[in-house]
Amino acid sequence: RALQHKKTHNNYRQRKTFIEASKHQNKVLIISRMSAAPKILKKVLVTAKGGELLRITHTSALMNNIPMTFSLFLPKDCKSNTPVLYWLSGLTCDDTNFSIKAGPMAFAAAEEEGLAIVMPDTSPRAGEGVPNVDSYDLAIGAGFYVDADTTPYDVHFKMYSYVTQELPAYLNEHFGNFLSPTKKSIFGHSMGGHGALTLAFKDPASWKSVSAFSPICNPTACPWGEKAFTAYFGAVDKGLSHDATELLKSSAPGEMSKYYDEVLIDQGSADEFLDSGQLKPESIVAAAESAKLNVTVNMREGFDHSYYFIAAFVQDHVRFHAERLNCSEP
Repeated sequence: RALQHKKTHNNYRQRKTFIEASKHQNKVLIISRMSAAPKILKKVLVTAKGGELLRITHTSALMNNIPMTFSLFLPKDCKSNTPVLYWLSGLTCDDTNFSIKAGPMAFAAAEEEGLAIVMPDTSPRAGEGVPNVDSYDLAIGAGFYVDADTTPYDVHFKMYSYVTQELPAYLNEHFGNFLSPTKKSIFGHSMGGHGALTLAFKDPASWKSVSAFSPICNPTACPWGEKAFTAYFGAVDKGLSHDATELLKSSAPGEMSKYYDEVLIDQGSADEFLDSGQLKPESIVAAAESAKLNVTVNMREGFDHSYYFIAAFVQDHVRFHAERLNCSEP
């Protein structure tokens, strides 16, 4: 349904893309004229009202022309300027974890609110030369939503620019008759919660709202983040600009609240990674206080780090974003 409108455009002319990358300036410029037609791996009805889930693969010029896969939920009555909610998953996940384990609850709420949900992968994983290590918390499945600038990761691991630039541009090109390019919100879990918070704080004008489940709130001060930033940037301190706590610390008091009336975080009290010091919600609470930003942390008694926890409260998050997306200007 969402693809039919593009078939009149010269049968999807082949993409002509120029990428200029500067490691020294840490910038990636994407100029895209036309990309090839999306390859739909799967399309399935997922709500009683007829909402659809599409699993799509495409070529990422940004990440050295390797295939990238994402999932997309479209409500049945998907009209022009439909608001879009981005979900970022955590360590070891791909685009399917959320849709399978929390999707039934999330999609039902999104259907009622008239929202689309985009679920990208957590890293590059297919294609020749994509580096990997024998560790769940680095490389494939652990892109940390940053643009790596250190070998061997600098060629393919560009998840920050993929989520903020290439994927939105691709959606606008192929689903632009349905999806709003500007009414966007973002949420995620664990590493994806870190990604959601940092993307929202780094460019608040691009997002209407942000929330997270069990986020890595202060990655430069925890083992997961220290390992990732050392590998991707060469030093932990180079990851400060991708640390939600540090971004709030460096923001002017009241500046972030011009964009977000509230940041919603849910955290399980029985989360094993809370006790081991990986998540540090207390750090972002302290930073938010100094930044004069309203951050609500709901400590959910007895819940752990799993998708059972996400499924239990995901509808609250969908409605939180819907309230802000549906009342925002086009």
